[in-house]
Amino acid sequence: MSKVLIFIDWFAPGYKAGGPITSNVNIVEHLSDKLDFYVITSSFDYHATAPYKNIQENKWVDWQGAKVMYINPSCLSWKILKKAVEEAACDVWYINGMYSRYYSLYPLLLAKILKPKKVIVCARGMLSPHALAVKSVSKKIFLTLAKTINLYMNVIFHATNEEEKGYIQSAISKKNIVDVAENLPRKMDLQANGCVKVKGEVRLVSFARISSEKNTLFALKALRKCKEKVVYHIYGQINSEIYWQECQKAIAELPTNVTVEYKGCVSPHDMQKIYTHYHALYLPSTGENYGHAILESFMNGCPVVISNKTPWLDLEKKNIGWDLPLDENLYASVIDHLSCMDNNEYLQMRSCVIAFISAYLSNDETQKRYLNMFQL
Repeated sequence: MSKVLIFIDWFAPGYKAGGPITSNVNIVEHLSDKLDFYVITSSFDYHATAPYKNIQENKWVDWQGAKVMYINPSCLSWKILKKAVEEAACDVWYINGMYSRYYSLYPLLLAKILKPKKVIVCARGMLSPHALAVKSVSKKIFLTLAKTINLYMNVIFHATNEEEKGYIQSAISKKNIVDVAENLPRKMDLQANGCVKVKGEVRLVSFARISSEKNTLFALKALRKCKEKVVYHIYGQINSEIYWQECQKAIAELPTNVTVEYKGCVSPHDMQKIYTHYHALYLPSTGENYGHAILESFMNGCPVVISNKTPWLDLEKKNIGWDLPLDENLYASVIDHLSCMDNNEYLQMRSCVIAFISAYLSNDETQKRYLNMFQL
C-alpha cells in the first residue's frame, strides 16, 4: 500500500478549525484500509491554550488506522519536523493549506531536499478570489515570491471542484496538474428522526465559525424582518471579539418573536444528537469551498437555508432547502415560509432530504478519485 504523509495544523480530536479537520479525518476513515496514513499536526486545538488531554506528544501514536504525531507548538522547529518526516518515510505527501509556516511552507521546502515521489497541496479554498481579497497585499507578495523560487514546481494540487481548479490555475500556474476530488462525507448513520414541527414556529441552527466569512452578522440582521416565531442557536468558535460584539448588538435589537442563543463550540461527534432539536440549518455564508456543515445537515435529515455561494445549488427544486442570494428580505421570507409549515409538510421535506443524501452517498466515485490521486 502507498504511504501517505498528511501535514495539517489541526487534526482530531480537535474540531474548532472546522472543515479542514473534518476533510482530513474523513479521508483517513474512508481510505485507511487501502492506504497507510501518517499525520503530522499540532497537539493543540485551534485557539487552544493547552494540549489535548490524554494525547502523547512528540511521538507517533495510533489513531483509527493511522499514525499521528501531535507536536507541541513550543517544540516545533525545522529540525523536529524533518526528523518526523524521515521517521514516517512516506513516498506521498499531502499538504493542507497555503500559508502555514510549519505545516505548509516547511514541508514544501523539505520536499526539495528529501524528494518524495509525489507532493500534493490541497489549497482548501485559500486561492479563491474571495479568500485572496483578505490581506491581499501580503498574499500577492507571497505568491509572487513562491513563483520566483519555483516553490510549487512538480507539485500536484488538489481541488474539491472544477471552480476551485480554475482558481488554482489562475493563482499558481496552468502548468501544475490539478486533481479534482470533492470532500468525502463523515462516516455516520443517516438520521431519519427529527424535531416535531409546530405550525407558526421554526428552530434554526448553525455550526460554523463566528466570522465575516460565515456571515453571522448578516444571518442575524435578516432575522429582524421575520414575522413568525424563530429560535436560532449558534454553535462555533468566535474568531473575532470585535465581530462578535457587532453580532451581540444585532441580537439585542431583534424583535420579541426571534430568540437567539450562542451555544459555544461542539464536537462533531455530538452534532447528530443536537440536530434532533432543530428543523433546518441556517448558514448564509459568503462562500463555501465544500460546506461540510451543509452535507451533515442533509445526513441528519435537516433541510438547509444557505447562500448561493456554495457548491450546493438548486435545492428548492429538490425540496431539500433554499440557496439564496444575500438579500435579507429573501431569507426572512423563506424562514417565515418554513415556520408556517405544519408537521406533515415538514416531514415530506425531510423525506426528500433523506432520499437525496442517500443517492449522493451511494456514489463511490469520489473514493476512487482519492485513491488515484494518492497512488504512485
